[in-house]
Amino acid sequence: MEDQVLGLVVKKERPDLEEQNQKLIVNVAQGKKTLTDLENQILYLLSSAKGSLLDDASLVDTLQNSKVTAEEVGEQLRVSETTKVEIDKARESYRPCAIRASLLYFVISDLTMIDPMYQFSLDFYFELYNQSIEKSRETKSEDLDERMKNLNNYHTSAVYRNICRSLFEKHKLLFSLQMCVKILQRAAKINNDEY
Repeated sequence: MEDQVLGLVVKKERPDLEEQNQKLIVNVAQGKKTLTDLENQILYLLSSAKGSLLDDASLVDTLQNSKVTAEEVGEQLRVSETTKVEIDKARESYRPCAIRASLLYFVISDLTMIDPMYQFSLDFYFELYNQSIEKSRETKSEDLDERMKNLNNYHTSAVYRNICRSLFEKHKLLFSLQMCVKILQRAAKINNDEY
């Protein structure tokens, strides 16, 4: 769940990173497929070769071409891995938002233990999260930590407002308590033995 939400926030906040990540995944898959195809072609030519392997010109040409291609693909894969590390590092800076959003979703899904009527879909939640990202941009900050704080605060408030519309009055206080406790537990600001 956390990774799905991380993908959503990065896609909205840094579409360039998400696009680069998707291209990278495709390039790596294509490179690996090319290497597999070359290996299969070489194995086929080796198994169907008659006589001396060195006399078979097409086999020798294929081996030379495959060596060059394998080196190129290998270099592309090494560059891709380096780029992937950089992208993942940038994506991880948005992890606090993903953690909070994931935590809030599970608080919402636990509402079914109070009353089976309180069921909210994952699609509803993702839509709410996307709206939070868009609407919290009004207080957009250039500082990433400040932006994450604004997004977390806005989304927490939006979740509370939207979910409380569906709750019986007697369950609203319980819902707010559960939200607060889970947030404080995650921040290690609550003693679990006392709770």
